[in-house]
Amino acid sequence: MNPLTWFEQGHGGTYLLTVMSISSIVCFILGFLTQNHSQVDKLWSLLPPTYCLIVFICSPFQPRVLLMTILAWTWGLRLSYNFARKDGYTWSGEDYRWPLLRKIVNNRFLFEIFNFTFISIFQNILLLFIACPIYYIASHRSAPLNLWDLVCTILFLFFFIVEVTADQQQWNFHDDKQAKRPGTKDGFLQQGLFKYSRHPNFFSEICLWWIFYAFTFSVQPFSYINWTILGTISLTALINGSTTFTESVSSQKYPKYKQYQQTTSRLIPWWPSK
Repeated sequence: MNPLTWFEQGHGGTYLLTVMSISSIVCFILGFLTQNHSQVDKLWSLLPPTYCLIVFICSPFQPRVLLMTILAWTWGLRLSYNFARKDGYTWSGEDYRWPLLRKIVNNRFLFEIFNFTFISIFQNILLLFIACPIYYIASHRSAPLNLWDLVCTILFLFFFIVEVTADQQQWNFHDDKQAKRPGTKDGFLQQGLFKYSRHPNFFSEICLWWIFYAFTFSVQPFSYINWTILGTISLTALINGSTTFTESVSSQKYPKYKQYQQTTSRLIPWWPSK
């Protein structure tokens, strides 16, 4: 099946593909010209809510679509705030991992191929697809709002709160670290939620979008699987891959990080081992 046919059912499908295509091209050109490859990072919290709003505007009114749009914008605005306070939106703001990866590749031509295919195109497609459950719902007959929507909303807000808490704990730690306050000598956070998971914010992010996908279970006829699951699977794989690279950097930078890896769960929160 041609994936483009998934977006031929109206409800703003053409607009979704247009925004995604423009974003991919602009991100590649800016990354190529400036050698700052965080262009997609700057749009990460903005595009999924925008896609949801497009579907909401272009579709007949559905309470479930409105609910999902509100949840997506709640997530996006909060994440944008967290990104902005770390100077992510400044012209020179770039994720510290991209320069490290450029050094590893050490070939401008090969890295620009990576920039074009993965950073610019794949990640933009991913950002569209994680928002596509709302498009799938708008494009199909679904049950009225019910208990399942309440469950999904509560779970979404729960993991949203966990992610907010983890990001704030990390922010506070780096503030303390910069001020050389006690408890920061190891160089990385091991308290609070980070006592039970090395990346509780990453874990929450994965859960948020699986729950967003779960709203599609209200579509009739019922099915656990539909094409929008590609977004959540890809996001899960991307975060896992990103986590592996991040930890390889941390384990080289901080002497005690390998010990932390041995005692604390990677993603899923769990009691630390001795």
